[in-house]
Amino acid sequence: MAVGSDKFASPGALRMALAFAVFVHHTTKFNLGMSAVLIFFVLSGYWVATMWTKTYSKTSLSYFTFLVSRFWRVAPVFMLCSAIAWALLWWRGVAPAEAGGLMRQLFSNVMILGYNSLSYQANVPGWSLDMEMQFYLVAPVVVFLVSRNIFVLLGCVLLSLLAPKFGGSATVLPFLYFFGIGVAAATHDLKPSRRLAYASLGATFALLAVYAAIFFKSVAADPTQTQLLAFSSKANLLIAVMMTPWAIYTTKQKSGSTDRMFGDLSYIFYLLHWSVIGAIGTGEGSYADRFVLCSEAVIVILVASWLIWLLFDRPIGRLRAGWVARRRVTATAEPGGAALQPALA
Repeated sequence: MAVGSDKFASPGALRMALAFAVFVHHTTKFNLGMSAVLIFFVLSGYWVATMWTKTYSKTSLSYFTFLVSRFWRVAPVFMLCSAIAWALLWWRGVAPAEAGGLMRQLFSNVMILGYNSLSYQANVPGWSLDMEMQFYLVAPVVVFLVSRNIFVLLGCVLLSLLAPKFGGSATVLPFLYFFGIGVAAATHDLKPSRRLAYASLGATFALLAVYAAIFFKSVAADPTQTQLLAFSSKANLLIAVMMTPWAIYTTKQKSGSTDRMFGDLSYIFYLLHWSVIGAIGTGEGSYADRFVLCSEAVIVILVASWLIWLLFDRPIGRLRAGWVARRRVTATAEPGGAALQPALA
């Protein structure tokens, strides 16, 4: 797989930008958070397919190793941010007396599965992690099928269209086609050209600029029309589709240690920001007050995310990587036949 060196198209920076878009979604009426999440799903499909093919499929009890490793990757930070969310709710005195059952809350706040179906979500962005975990359960099958015939992707689209008949937003089905796009890009080595990638990025920004111009013109005529800034679900879908070539293009670029750190931080930023903006009260006061509060929130989230990454997430990640490495198997030639031996690398 060829790797480019377009520094502007850094994958970690894109992931942080997507996490920040979700922050903006929750602090303003500029609600492009869903398009950011959909692009996250494309990237997840790509990297999961890549890791399954190159790493997990070459381990002992590969499906078991894959599930344990992916849970190990996402669950510790998720549980920590959920604990922070609940602690801040109690500290603010707004924790609900009834949250849909203690055991169900405990299960989904630890195992992630079912989080999107909770009657009360202490950390709202966690809904997408439920979709992520559900995707992990079926990912090896999706990778296997799509890798053999790219037109299986049409089946993912069909399942997404029929999702309301199979549980709707409580399952991963409505988003399966975005995961599938990422899987197809990885397994069929789809490489958007530099021209197509920048056209994708430019067209997206042009659309947003036009939309912003219409908004400001409308507000100038009538200051009460701020609701026009809201993007519909179809608009979010369109923007995600338009940005997909750029997202896939970034996966083909070299990523240094700093960029990889930002990629890791984006996950923590995404899960932590909801609790921080609630505690700081970014939605209170005048627009000037809100801007100051949001700026303070960004600083707090970035510093806290870095500390969590340095002291918690990175050490856990090293343990996980070592465990997966010890489960790798490699074919070694032996007189009279071949045998599988565990690889330590």
